[in-house]
Amino acid sequence: MRIFEAFLVEEGDEKIYILLSSNSRIAMSEEEVKDYYGDFANVRVPLHERRTMVNQLIVFLGVLAVWAAVFGGAALATWFGAIDIIIVSVLGCIVLGLLAFLTATIGGRTYASTYVILRHSMGRAGAIIAGIVISGISATLWFAFETWLFGVIMAGTFPGVPGMDVGTAAIWGGILMMITAAIGYRGLSVLSYFIVPAWFVIVTLALTAAIDVSGGWAALLAARPPAPADIATGITFVVGLYIVGATIAPDVTRFSRKPYDGAIAWFIHVVFFMPLILAAGGFLQLLAPGQNLVGFMVSMGMVWAVLLTGVLGQWTTNDNNLYSASLAWCNAVPKVKRVIWVIVMGVGGTAVAALIGYGYGVSLDALLAFGTFLGTFIPPFTGVMIADYFIVRPYILGARDPRTRYPFGPGTEYAVINWPAAVAVVVASFLAWYVPQLDSRIPAFLVGLLTSSLLHIVLMAVSKGAKIRWGVGRWVETPTGW
Repeated sequence: MRIFEAFLVEEGDEKIYILLSSNSRIAMSEEEVKDYYGDFANVRVPLHERRTMVNQLIVFLGVLAVWAAVFGGAALATWFGAIDIIIVSVLGCIVLGLLAFLTATIGGRTYASTYVILRHSMGRAGAIIAGIVISGISATLWFAFETWLFGVIMAGTFPGVPGMDVGTAAIWGGILMMITAAIGYRGLSVLSYFIVPAWFVIVTLALTAAIDVSGGWAALLAARPPAPADIATGITFVVGLYIVGATIAPDVTRFSRKPYDGAIAWFIHVVFFMPLILAAGGFLQLLAPGQNLVGFMVSMGMVWAVLLTGVLGQWTTNDNNLYSASLAWCNAVPKVKRVIWVIVMGVGGTAVAALIGYGYGVSLDALLAFGTFLGTFIPPFTGVMIADYFIVRPYILGARDPRTRYPFGPGTEYAVINWPAAVAVVVASFLAWYVPQLDSRIPAFLVGLLTSSLLHIVLMAVSKGAKIRWGVGRWVETPTGW
């Protein structure tokens, strides 16, 4: 595999990257590469499109302002009491904050999407597979689950009304949510500015009212879960709820004006705000055991609050799910515009949401299983991604400058697949699934994350020292970024 040296040259308002390899010399201006797929899916975000930290914080909060987080907290109430809900929420969110601070920094340094970034650590074909698993499929499934929860909200708010049953509401709700995802980052940003402040205020008021009418804090602390679980299981579930978002954080932070803008925005929103939402959902469910959470809020006279947070909250998150899924598919299949993938994934996700709705109704068992699954099998990809950029490239391969550690642009060469990364992901995924079965106190996400990162580092170091090729095959980037 050939290693590029990259030099940054500023000419007026433009930055030009000079990429050198043994057989090529490429000068690439960020402003000259054509955005063939839309919203810079396969190319660097140009200078004039980059945004502030506040803008990205609002987008992230818009993703978090969703009933899936509330229902995630409610699902925790199946396993834990109030104090333990706080513990697993805080610990899980700190893990998510630290992981995504690193992945978000990669996006802020490279100005490239997650799936383009993965070309260096996984190889070009490896990046296609990883992107499909992490986002093309997982984010689409999240779209399906969010759309199903939209149906749950509608059914709880309008019981017995035609078209408001869980399955049917999921169908027409999913169609509405494809609109802003088709627009792109601008659509995510604008919509989030409207919903985020109102959403957090309403959730706070709902929790305060519930505690007041249900016997106060004493009743909350006395409530006991029906099926207690280990703390490690709860942390893995919390990590699983947002590990896809943590891994694909570069999809948003690539729009950063400064390298750490998006990373700081992510850390703030997930460490300081997400535990509050999870705790609120868990507390509400503990105060209303066996009841539909939405029906409980409606019974307190909060119909319009539920509708506002349910409709717009799901919208600001679900368009982001489709947005990231479409970027992954643009990296996997040539000559198909991003907006087409939004429609294809939106229709498919809506169909899955309807099936979940007709099959599970308002039961949260499906959400528990899905979150735990993601918390087990996505962290191995995250570990390789972080280890490669922050350790392998600078300390094993000698690419010390973080600005030019990952070159991109027409003519850039990648391996078809990097076998150390592939081996690390496969082994780590197996151990993350198997080890917790031996001892449930061991968090699955931690096994997968540490195993993949350490194994990738060791295999790359051994390959370099033994002069074994770690990159198999050769793939040259085209002018369209594919």
